Amino acid sequence: MRSQRGNRLPDPTREVLVVKRWVQVGVYLAITLPLFLYYYFLAFSVLQLSVGYGVGLVIATAAIEGTFWYMIKLRKQSAYPNILAVELGAAHDLQEACDLSIRLVAGWTDARAAILAWLDEERHTIPVCSYGLSLEFLGVGAVALDGTPFGADIMDGRAVLLEAKDVPHWASLSDQHRWVAAVPLTALDRVIAVLFLIADRSSSDLRDRKLLESMGVVIGLTLENLRLASREYQSIMQVLCNALDLRDSATQGHSQRVARMAGLVAEEIGMAKPDVKRIEQAAALHDIGKIGVADAVLTKAGPLTDEEWVEMRRHPRLGYELVAGIEALQHAAEIIHSHHERHDGNGYPRGFKGEDIPIGARIFSVVDSYDAMTSHRPYRRARSHQDAIDEIVRNSGTQFHPEAVHAFLKVERAGLIDPHDSPDARDAVAADGHVPTIGESWDASGSS
Repeated sequence: MRSQRGNRLPDPTREVLVVKRWVQVGVYLAITLPLFLYYYFLAFSVLQLSVGYGVGLVIATAAIEGTFWYMIKLRKQSAYPNILAVELGAAHDLQEACDLSIRLVAGWTDARAAILAWLDEERHTIPVCSYGLSLEFLGVGAVALDGTPFGADIMDGRAVLLEAKDVPHWASLSDQHRWVAAVPLTALDRVIAVLFLIADRSSSDLRDRKLLESMGVVIGLTLENLRLASREYQSIMQVLCNALDLRDSATQGHSQRVARMAGLVAEEIGMAKPDVKRIEQAAALHDIGKIGVADAVLTKAGPLTDEEWVEMRRHPRLGYELVAGIEALQHAAEIIHSHHERHDGNGYPRGFKGEDIPIGARIFSVVDSYDAMTSHRPYRRARSHQDAIDEIVRNSGTQFHPEAVHAFLKVERAGLIDPHDSPDARDAVAADGHVPTIGESWDASGSS
């Protein structure tokens, strides 16, 4: 089994098994060698020696197996929760932690399948992820703990071993070769979720309540911490986004739209899920620095003067300084700082070019331009979807990074990029008779 970082996880029982092998060799030699002495010097018969040797082997084997079975059990109880804590510490969000939890625990306990389910206020389990089961099963896997014979034990924090037929709606799993272990996931003496493990009856680890409950505590604390951190983070994000919308109502909704598109393009490029989420979060806050821009500049209904552009172009740096001090948003700071850099080096505020620009900022500049061009402003009409696409293609390699443009176009061809304004806005170019260039669109909007 491999870790979250791709390395092979250590087997905590390996050292115990090595010692066991050496003990077996020593004990079996100690039983075997005296047989020659008994035969040649004490005149024991072959039958006597055979019976004695057989009895000795049985006793020795039983003692060794029993002793080391207990040692391995203790080793798992101490090591598995520690390994689990380290691995879950690398998870970036709740879903990733849930998926990793069931994969690790199912692998360690030889479970054929696993389900992790949150508990709602009415003590109903809400399946959120599974291992070894089809997604369709999650739709019927909900269990009301108050209506089950094992519900009281679960709510008291005790793991329960039962037959699949005793779990409501799980009749399809019920046969004579299956056990279900219900493991409470606790945080500060409160059960927040339940981990169901489905395994053959031969799985001895499902009978180890201490092991299961120890892992349940680790998983429960990790998930609760991530959930609280996520709520705190979402609250910060909401406050900042609301503050920006109040300061710049003309572009209200712009941040949410570009965040969605930036995530789609990042996924098309093949970025990992945590990185995609970071780019979405940074895109949602990209204009947060406008909070520090003068009202006269921010709300001006027309093109900006050179002096006003100096003021407007402060917003990437202001945004960077605003979020860099917030630990939960530090990953977004550099993207916010670089979101107006150009591929050819003619952007601002630092004149970065090419690969020096963070990949999140390269992606963002494309989707931000598209949304700016297809949005209504008090001083100009929106451009059509196709005009905006054509303009982005023309500026690939100068304004935009070619890889970001290529991924954006693939997402657009898949039908995932659509004009967000009304049909009248989409047709505004025909009525206006003028198609502004990409520079005009950005200069006028203040979005560049």
